Amino acid sequence: MTYILDRLAVAGCDCVAIVVGHLGEMVQKSVGNRYRGVTVTYLIQESPTGTADALLLTESFIGREPFMMTWGDIVVASDNYERLWNAFTDSGADAVLLVNYMDDVSAGADVSLDGHRVIGIVEKPPGPKQGWNQTGVFVLSPIIFHYLRQVKISPRGEREFTEAVAQLISGGRRVYAVPLSGYRYELGNWDQLREIEENRHRLISDLP
Repeated sequence: MTYILDRLAVAGCDCVAIVVGHLGEMVQKSVGNRYRGVTVTYLIQESPTGTADALLLTESFIGREPFMMTWGDIVVASDNYERLWNAFTDSGADAVLLVNYMDDVSAGADVSLDGHRVIGIVEKPPGPKQGWNQTGVFVLSPIIFHYLRQVKISPRGEREFTEAVAQLISGGRRVYAVPLSGYRYELGNWDQLREIEENRHRLISDLP
């Protein structure tokens, strides 16, 4: 989490909301209410009903401004955060996704592109399947909250953020992709934790 906050601070964020659930008090104790000049607010998701519901909790915090969102288990090379924000402001998009090309996207979200425009997105498609993966970092217009409220429960029993992005696309909204520059680390299992620990020097030296 602090690796992510380091990068958000460098990119110019001055306030962050963290949605926490199980053992969230450990995150609050570790990070505190202020980190590297960034004010940190905590929002509690009482039960794990999905990423769409988690983001909906932030609506009052966000207000009417565009915002950056990142999953709490993903960290990417530091320059990507500013690149993504600049792509959003320069393009006039409703959403911009950071994407990375993978040999198998079945564990993530398969993103279909026409140039830089996103024309389709499928959460955890049948695999293995090569393609562009939704990396886990986004810049979004607050219009996303309208679509989040329309998301239905998925076959996995959750209301998923990816479905709201799919509705943005089908509704004719402008959704663009920015290819990942540099590394991406994900924390989902013990092997990935060891990889992050082994590359700690890279994560630290990457910051200005």
